[in-house]
Amino acid sequence: MSNVVYPSNFRGLAFTVTKTAKFNTIVSTSPAFVESRVVQSQNPNWSWTLRYDVLGNNSRWIAYGESYADLQRLQGFYLARQGRFDSFLFDDPDDDFVGPAMLSAGVPNLQAQLQVVTDGTMYYSPLQRNMGGQFYEDVTDINGGVIVFDNSVLKVNGVDYNIFGPGLAFPGYSSAGMYLKWVSPPTGPVTAQFLFFFRVRFDSDTQDFEKFVQSLFTIGGSEAQDSNSIKLVSARITSL
Repeated sequence: MSNVVYPSNFRGLAFTVTKTAKFNTIVSTSPAFVESRVVQSQNPNWSWTLRYDVLGNNSRWIAYGESYADLQRLQGFYLARQGRFDSFLFDDPDDDFVGPAMLSAGVPNLQAQLQVVTDGTMYYSPLQRNMGGQFYEDVTDINGGVIVFDNSVLKVNGVDYNIFGPGLAFPGYSSAGMYLKWVSPPTGPVTAQFLFFFRVRFDSDTQDFEKFVQSLFTIGGSEAQDSNSIKLVSARITSL
């Protein structure tokens, strides 16, 4: 498991990026077509399909601040992960932020509200993202700090709460993500804002890099004849 971030400054990424959510449900059907369903995953497994129309392999394709051409950097990143062996962090630019914690005039933003749960002694707030007001997804990797308010009052890490995880479990509740452990019970509502990463791995131990003209390569792009796109999938880690 590594904390390196998937490079985002390649210039050849195609506009179409496919993002897919997947659950793992056991469905058993009787002869009368009565179904029994058992959910096995608390959080969805996400996957991203990335297609690169063009990746250069000469000095013209060295991004600002980099030392190697785009193709070399992407190949190097893939090889350093040893295919699908090593997990890493992915910043989805369309889905990487929870917040803001507060709206104008000091009003808590309930779309950024954290749950408060207790084991009967201590109080906790799992760091999660509220998906359309219908589903809480655990967040395992934070990008930077967390800003927390309790009933519109700013709270301080290390004084009012501490951050632990990933992984919180006690009878009747479990979370696979990071969480706040409160020093004293919060009043509520608890709202927060933070940036986050998805922890992922490559989906395959093989990856095509297809040359279509001198010094230019594609990975499943519009010029591709034989190459497949890059696919990233969620890599849920064992709780610490």
